[in-house]
Amino acid sequence: MEPNLRILVVDDNVAIHNDFRKVLVKEKIFGENEFRSLEAELFQTDDRPPSHDTETPVYEVDSAYQGQEALEMVEKAEEAGQPYALIFMDIRMPPGWDGIHTISKIWERFPHIEMVICTAYSDYSWERITRELGTTDRLLFLRKPFDTTAVKQMALSLTQKWNLSRQAERYVKQLENEIRERRRSENQLAYLAHYDVLTGLANRTLFIKKLEEAIEKPDAGEKGISCFFIDLDRFKDINDSLGYPNGNRIIIQVAQRLRSVINPESVVARFAGDEFGVFVEGIGDREAAEKCATTIHQALEPLFEVEDLQLEVRASIGIVLFPEHGEDAETLLRRADLTMSKAKTIDPGFTFYDPLFDHFSVKRLSLLSELRAAINQDDLVLHYQPKVDMVHNKVSGFEALVRWRHPKHGMVSPTEFVPLAERSGLIKPLTFWVLREVCRHWPALSAFSKTLTVSINLSARDLLDSQLPAQMEKVLQAHNMDPKFLTVEITESAMMEDPDQARQVLQKLSDMGICLAIDDFGTGYSSLAYLKNLPVDEIKIDQSFVFDMWESQDDANIVKSTIDLGHTLGLHVIAEGVEREETWNMLRDLGCDQAQGYFVGVPVDYEKILEWMRSSSWAKALAHH
Repeated sequence: MEPNLRILVVDDNVAIHNDFRKVLVKEKIFGENEFRSLEAELFQTDDRPPSHDTETPVYEVDSAYQGQEALEMVEKAEEAGQPYALIFMDIRMPPGWDGIHTISKIWERFPHIEMVICTAYSDYSWERITRELGTTDRLLFLRKPFDTTAVKQMALSLTQKWNLSRQAERYVKQLENEIRERRRSENQLAYLAHYDVLTGLANRTLFIKKLEEAIEKPDAGEKGISCFFIDLDRFKDINDSLGYPNGNRIIIQVAQRLRSVINPESVVARFAGDEFGVFVEGIGDREAAEKCATTIHQALEPLFEVEDLQLEVRASIGIVLFPEHGEDAETLLRRADLTMSKAKTIDPGFTFYDPLFDHFSVKRLSLLSELRAAINQDDLVLHYQPKVDMVHNKVSGFEALVRWRHPKHGMVSPTEFVPLAERSGLIKPLTFWVLREVCRHWPALSAFSKTLTVSINLSARDLLDSQLPAQMEKVLQAHNMDPKFLTVEITESAMMEDPDQARQVLQKLSDMGICLAIDDFGTGYSSLAYLKNLPVDEIKIDQSFVFDMWESQDDANIVKSTIDLGHTLGLHVIAEGVEREETWNMLRDLGCDQAQGYFVGVPVDYEKILEWMRSSSWAKALAHH
């Protein structure tokens, strides 16, 4: 930016203005040098005089002859964006304002202008001037008749001071904006850590924290606390039929109805998917808790409207009481979850915890036995969902997803048999079945390109096993698969069950060359300080933030903040749940590295993913890179 060298001279004496111009404004004089230059051009000689350009500033000097006129000129200059840096001000300018009053009026609106008072009179002492104008570093005194050197020095130093001051102000403003933006990002991330973005309700982390605080109150045992675990019935059918965006609209309506019937002092939370939680202080008996559950059911009875459809949504509720059913938040929540599963099988759709619920049901025992057999007999199947490099529009890898085609129950959801495997100790055999199957398929998959990678999921139980890295290394070596082509995905919640043990296991996997990715990032189960110290390579933005970002500015802002945070930490960022072209375009513009979702490709079995790789434009692009 060019420096501001605009100076205003305010004096009722025309001669004073001329004197200032002689000192501050360079006048071109047609002298010997000009004649020699002209002669050189006319006669084609090179006898031009040497240049004597100096560093003397080229000031722009304007004149005002009265105080009122000076104020008007200053106002117009400021409005035009061409302010004065310095004013030389005469003190006596009859019949109008004197210099002291004029400075006071100008400084009322424009206190940044440097001032030099010029006077030949001794009746205006410095003490009187500072008494009326105050002590400031923007005011100097120049006696008439003035010394030209003094004028030049003042003009040079004070205009430079003005410019440096403005530069400092701009820098401070820039810093303030950056600090404001950083605080906004920090506040947003803090919000993500404790609240569900879709509904605005507390998330699981905040729910547990608030429940622990309620339990610790001195009178909690006497007054009691009721805790309700709420799960929407057959909600997967709605998502599958109408799509996740419409499913999310129903989730939002459910949250609004829960808020409307639960008193403000109580806590309402969304845990994940279609699971909600409520706890109410001061209700420790079954009769009052049953009334509260009935109220929740009644709130959900009116039909839900979405896409011009009216849908019935029912919920199952598991109820636990403090201190009768548990003395800490985690125990209460776990038992409420178990009770909710039982509530799905009875009418009116809610029930209280019974210690018998802690044992597996007959069906679960049956599934457990059959799952063990399915793992041992290779009756499971792997599906692969492709991931795409958004920069080069080419396949970057796959996520391996385990599926169970049960001969009696059909396709059993991973959300049902994976938790079963975790509780029963089968998660490790299941994890290694997936790993061996990936290794078996990898030669054919990697034949398309040596840049491809494949990811598998690890559970919380896997991270508690200190022998896991060494055992995984043996499997990889047995199948001649380089660890650099393997990525393991871990959810934030899985890492937080035992953070220190998880960090040790993840570090060993990283040292082997395996890539580490945080799955479902942003669901709020871990601290950023903890994540920063992990050997993580990638983060996967949870699909709940991605689904509606094309039409929700809040979701788009969250995704942008997450991408920026990931890149700031030197991590690759993958977006899950990309189902629309509009979402793809937004993510690409935000600088997201990779995308995964139905817009790219649905999960399919091994044979079909090979067919997809042979026909998809995403895969064909590999040949050009």
